[in-house]
Amino acid sequence: MTEHLVQPERTLEGYERWASSYDQLDNPRVAATAWVLDHAPLEVAGRDVIELGCGTGRHAARVIASGAASYTGVDGSPAMLAVGRQRTDDPRVAWLEADLRVAWQPPRAYDVALVVLVLEHLTELDTLAATLARAVRPGGHVRIVDLHPERILAGAVAHFHDGETLVKFASVAHPVAEVCAALARAGFAATARSWAADDALLAAVPRAAKHRGQPLVLDLTAVRR
Repeated sequence: MTEHLVQPERTLEGYERWASSYDQLDNPRVAATAWVLDHAPLEVAGRDVIELGCGTGRHAARVIASGAASYTGVDGSPAMLAVGRQRTDDPRVAWLEADLRVAWQPPRAYDVALVVLVLEHLTELDTLAATLARAVRPGGHVRIVDLHPERILAGAVAHFHDGETLVKFASVAHPVAEVCAALARAGFAATARSWAADDALLAAVPRAAKHRGQPLVLDLTAVRR
């Protein structure tokens, strides 16, 4: 088997390659973040929600089922968005294409922004934080759920198999304090929580057993001042 490393500037090309099989794989980091959202649900009833880095739109149904007034999924990969568009024809759901590594102006302000499994693909955080500040109205909330940076430092990077090729992403481990600081510079007050790979989480995500007892998921909430 050959191995291919996707550099940060090629991340979207990597996800174009991954899109057709992304939802078919047993992905423990996707399962772990879903478990966290099951146990600490989104508070979106009656609110307009935007998800930055929505991928195949796997959270759209969760957001709408939680009572959101609307969901807008944003991603830089046309192939990932194409999968999302096939998931639902709900008129409350919309999709936008945008590269979140560069400055982007959302079409309007939202009540809640969701960001899941995105941070490791960003070489710096201020651009995303500034986009969140433009996307979220004053008093609105941001929820970031991601693989804990300690796991990335330990070598747990995003990867998938494409035929006989193991495709790995050159992931960046952003310390929790740096994530909170970037949000603070953009006008947010952030609080962070870590979820460990304990018995309850591992019962749902057994493939994460090698991380038992270690911080597995970063769960951050921020309020726009």
